[in-house]
Amino acid sequence: MLNYFLPPQIEFGDGAIQNLGEHVKGFDGKKPFLVSDAGVINAGILAKATDALEASDLSYATYSDIEPNPTDISVAHGVEVYKTEACDVVIAVGGGSVMDAAKAIRFLTTHESPLEPYYADVGGVERISGDMPPLICVPTTAGTGSEVSQGSIITDTSLNTTDRWRKRAIVTPFNMSNIALLDPGITLGMPPALTAATGMDAITHGIEAYVATKYHPIAEGVALQALRMLSANIQQVYHNGEDVTARGEMLLGSCMAAFSFQKGLGAVHSLAHQLSTDAPIPHGVANAILLPPVMEFNFSHASEKYAEIARALGIDTSDMDINEAGHAAIDKIRAYNTELKMPTGLGDAGLDRKKIPKLGADAMLDHCHKFNPRACTEEDMVALFEAAF
Repeated sequence: MLNYFLPPQIEFGDGAIQNLGEHVKGFDGKKPFLVSDAGVINAGILAKATDALEASDLSYATYSDIEPNPTDISVAHGVEVYKTEACDVVIAVGGGSVMDAAKAIRFLTTHESPLEPYYADVGGVERISGDMPPLICVPTTAGTGSEVSQGSIITDTSLNTTDRWRKRAIVTPFNMSNIALLDPGITLGMPPALTAATGMDAITHGIEAYVATKYHPIAEGVALQALRMLSANIQQVYHNGEDVTARGEMLLGSCMAAFSFQKGLGAVHSLAHQLSTDAPIPHGVANAILLPPVMEFNFSHASEKYAEIARALGIDTSDMDINEAGHAAIDKIRAYNTELKMPTGLGDAGLDRKKIPKLGADAMLDHCHKFNPRACTEEDMVALFEAAF
């Protein structure tokens, strides 16, 4: 028996954030809880959200103490503020870290603390109910797609599973937002480096989902269309960030790629999740660096699908056999990394090579590699870190 969960209501268009107050009132909300971070505030984006709420005569509370890799500590503090302020709707305005934190805060407003029993790697999905306040997500980057995903990635500080902090996931269909407001206008100010990192994050989502082992033909079709849109626009938004049409295509492509990883992800994410806390390397940058060696590792188990990915990336494969087309897809990812000025390897990005054995062991604890087309061992994880170094 298969269960597929389609995304929430998606409202897309330049200026969509102006409808925020209307949507809060649609949930009979009286006092929304805004979750954001310092970068969004400093960029003037949160003010667009608060202006929309004030125009609808809504009071609100704001919580912005969200780290780039949100911890269970900041989530717990957010829950305290939500309850103290007597809020009734959660609004996330930010990138993946903000949206993941907002999901976890929302979750703990109705579920007993701490987060530990609810993580995916301990079977937490069975302990999660849908009794939560409404959630509206306003992504400010085009990469994570957290506005439509079932996951909330939180840095666990409890030390119950390893001797250091590590990223863990709460995964449930109830994590999906009620409304995703996709406003390309608020992504115009993203600097080129952030545009590149988030764009490669989205491309990694589409590729890993398409070759993941779960049976989900709907997600496969969405993943390929997402890759077509992302590959057609990533260079344009990197070199001309004020192109609102291309920004919109990236925002929709990111959203679609995130929906597609209901099919699963893979080894890239199991490896990259370790780097956010140990290097630290931004998640999108880690994905970009790791994607080519993982694709090479998976090639014997996914060559036909990589050939399809090559076509989605805009490569003319008419004169290529399957292997040539599949390798052309890997070459295209390497070319993107060069053009987008990604670090040449994990060492260049700041990883201490001595950490690799421990990181390889921790990667095996991450749930994403379970859907990788080629089964992974701890030795494989270490070898992939070395190959990407």
